[in-house]
Amino acid sequence: MNPRGLIAICAAAVVLLTGCTSKNTVSDADAAAASAAAKARSGLPTTSDTPGSDSTAPTSAPPLPAALTRNPIYRIGKLPSARCAEPAYEPTSLANVRAYFTQYVACLNTAWAPAIRKAGFTFKPPKLVVVLGQSPSSPCTVDDGRDYYCGDTIYMDAETHLAMYREDPDEAHAWMALEIGHEYGHHVQALTGAFAALYDREVALNGVDAHLEDTRRMELQASCYSGVYIGADRNYFPVSPEWLDVWGLVIRNTIDDEHDHGKGENHGYWTTAGFDAASPGACNTYTAGSSLVS
Repeated sequence: MNPRGLIAICAAAVVLLTGCTSKNTVSDADAAAASAAAKARSGLPTTSDTPGSDSTAPTSAPPLPAALTRNPIYRIGKLPSARCAEPAYEPTSLANVRAYFTQYVACLNTAWAPAIRKAGFTFKPPKLVVVLGQSPSSPCTVDDGRDYYCGDTIYMDAETHLAMYREDPDEAHAWMALEIGHEYGHHVQALTGAFAALYDREVALNGVDAHLEDTRRMELQASCYSGVYIGADRNYFPVSPEWLDVWGLVIRNTIDDEHDHGKGENHGYWTTAGFDAASPGACNTYTAGSSLVS
């Protein structure tokens, strides 16, 4: 086992837990909301801009909206178990990676659909696109090699997962489970109004640090939701002590060079919190202190 090897592969492939940036005006409201944080950041002044300019000086952040701090999804209790085993496909080919993610998303749908409805929202399953080494056509622009969510679609790049499997099969499986659950977590945020609320807030913010902290809260919550699913399904997955050890290393060794997803310690904290509670109520990153979302 070489957990630092995972980091090296991820850095080389630029496969961080990621969002997306808009390349044009999107009529689909969900697509616009999905890339809201990154879109807002792209138009912000850099930290080297002259302070004192009325157009660029940071202002106090407005209060977080209830859709983020008191969302009904936090009150649904434990996530229902999908009673799904981890997909048996080994990531040795594009077809196998696609089959793994397709089956995993089907199980995520089974678990999250009743939870979304119980919270009073309409459930709609996400679309899934799995490619090899290139970003597919989407309303968002991202670098090749990234997994991301845009609109109502999860985009996964098989190339990095194939490379990771050749390096360490156990870590590759843990990363695949984390990543697909994380991107699905963004779909949960879209369905529950969190993305729309964040977009409305982001356009009013001024200051890079405020934007980045909001984005970290969003991304850490998505990983927490990933942990919630595995925790709810731990007896069927199944989660063995050995698997949990590897997964624990993976979730604590993420890279955040852009400071928009949270440092590894906090990523591990929130993902583990979701797993332990098996409930989205453990994922309210929006009421946590700044030190837990740094």
